[in-house]
Amino acid sequence: AGELQQRGLVMAQSFDASVFIYRAISLVASNIFLGIFLAIGILWWFLRRLRATLIIAIAIPISLLATFIVLNTAGRSLNVISLAGLAFAVGMVLDAAIVVLENIVRLREKGLTSTEAALLGSSQVWGALLASTATTVAIFLPVLFMREVEGQLFADLAITIAIAVIVSTVVAVTIIPLAARTWLHGAS
Repeated sequence: AGELQQRGLVMAQSFDASVFIYRAISLVASNIFLGIFLAIGILWWFLRRLRATLIIAIAIPISLLATFIVLNTAGRSLNVISLAGLAFAVGMVLDAAIVVLENIVRLREKGLTSTEAALLGSSQVWGALLASTATTVAIFLPVLFMREVEGQLFADLAITIAIAVIVSTVVAVTIIPLAARTWLHGAS
């Protein structure tokens, strides 16, 4: 900078990309929270059972937190694209939890105990959940093999969604039955 001033030149910053990046990250983060709120609201609207809604809703923070941990462990950075992947995944992580809980509630309504319903309810649907998860992952993972800018740009999105969906399936067949066994009383 000193040499430039000696020649009568001045260096001034004309553009700061960090302002737009911080705005984009803030927008995506707020959209994630709005998506969580709307997903839980719609769940309650259809289920009309507060405990059932809360049991399913626990899949969101557990799945997103586990996705953060896996991304960090894999050396992937948290950026606008991976945050967008998390925003997309918010609704997807609920699917498996809804299927498992609805099956457990159905079995409870048939007269099974909470423990029997939890064990049988998750074991009856795990194969379908595994197939559903595998197809979702199979759709997103080929993006990792794309070359050039596209592969670099969308790799974080594909990895984030794939991890979130895999984790949500694990949550649905482990944590959701445990929570249902503990928190659901009667057939409520």
